[in-house]
Amino acid sequence: MTLVASLSVAGPGSSYGAHVDRTIRLAAPIIVARAGLVVMISVDSIMAGHAGQLDLAAFGLGVAPLMTLMLVCLGALQATVVLAAQAIGRGEPAAVGAVLRAGVVNAFVLGCLTGALAFLAEPFFLLTGQDPAVSATAGRVAETFALGLPGLLLFITVNLILEATGRARTGMVLMAVANVLNLILDGILVLGWHGLVAEGGGAVMATATSSALRWGLFVAALAIVLADARRTGDLYAVRVRAAIWIAAALDLGGEPGRVIRRMGLPMGLAQGVESAAFSAMMFFAGMLGTAALAAHQTTMTVMSLVYMNAVGLAGATSIRVGNAVGRAVPLDVARAGWSGIGLGGLLSGVCGLMMIVYPETIARLVVSDPEAVAVATDTLRFAGFFTAFDAMMGVAMGALRGIGDVWMPLVLQSAAFWIAAVPTAWLLGFHLEYGAVGLFAGIGAGITASLALLLPRFHVASGRVARALASKPRPSP
Repeated sequence: MTLVASLSVAGPGSSYGAHVDRTIRLAAPIIVARAGLVVMISVDSIMAGHAGQLDLAAFGLGVAPLMTLMLVCLGALQATVVLAAQAIGRGEPAAVGAVLRAGVVNAFVLGCLTGALAFLAEPFFLLTGQDPAVSATAGRVAETFALGLPGLLLFITVNLILEATGRARTGMVLMAVANVLNLILDGILVLGWHGLVAEGGGAVMATATSSALRWGLFVAALAIVLADARRTGDLYAVRVRAAIWIAAALDLGGEPGRVIRRMGLPMGLAQGVESAAFSAMMFFAGMLGTAALAAHQTTMTVMSLVYMNAVGLAGATSIRVGNAVGRAVPLDVARAGWSGIGLGGLLSGVCGLMMIVYPETIARLVVSDPEAVAVATDTLRFAGFFTAFDAMMGVAMGALRGIGDVWMPLVLQSAAFWIAAVPTAWLLGFHLEYGAVGLFAGIGAGITASLALLLPRFHVASGRVARALASKPRPSP
């Protein structure tokens, strides 16, 4: 039995305790690897914050729309891990190679198409009423971020295959190395450590270091996959002739590529409607002033780090639910999902408590401007109250992905964030003059509404899948 099988399989009808144990063991390296992606952006944000309030505001504004596009693409590519996990559950590991090639081709195309939009960023910022000085720097930040976007999506795709095949620690180690390098490069090139550069490069240089490292991550991950296949006998059929790669590129991945796009479109859009709402809050914050924008970016940086608990658990839950579907074990489908959802709330709830108790201390780790710290102290304290709900929402989305339920979650997310979150934020932030705190009240409203919709959806959808599986013979192990 492969490592992924030992972690994904809890045995037919296993207890919740067994599911929790295996989810934690599978999720731990995924959490660290996903956290590494956000840590890289967070370090850039912190370095920009210490370079100046304008640099932090420009970094937050410049990255916001690209983050939305990136998360749409990442959501679409999540179908890769679902297909790989289901193939392994069915006892067809050789199908994973075709899934990898399809994912790589689609990741590259998505990265190039979405990255090209960044070169319209500065006019867009000005059109939405942002400060001209902030908009100019933010536009260069967006363009620089876009240069590394294809590399990031390619790395994520390869890493999803590593996770589905039980090698999540590889991505964890690669991200750790990349973050150490990013910290050193940012310190030298942004803040001018040890006087090695005459003048720090601010937010734009911080973004440039990360963009270069993201391409390095992809090259390293792909080299490891190919080398591992050579050493172990290529169980997953990833080492193939160049002609097969060319054919996959010309056909956009063939049948696996079509399935990835069919499943991935609603997954990506569901991620996008949420992220777009968060980006709208960023623009609202910019309309409140530079200090409010810097404070908003500070709080979003912390929330994003905490949310990595949910991202890792969602990935693990998606793999375990997908594997249970592939093995045709009805009881494990629901139990794997609910175990992940509960763990997400518990882990992120502890982090939220820290935000409530120590908001000013946390704010000063990200930004040094006194005015921004004062506002961020209030927004961080308020945000801490709904971090647990935020995580449970994210893991619920992962559980639904694992059973292939993708279109209804898109409708539910759209309703939660564009009917509840954005209007509430606008009302409280501007009309009732709660300012930056009002924006986070809107975010909290959207998260709460989303969770209230997604939990019943998983209960209904998992029950339907379990009944369908119960009528089918289980595949041979």
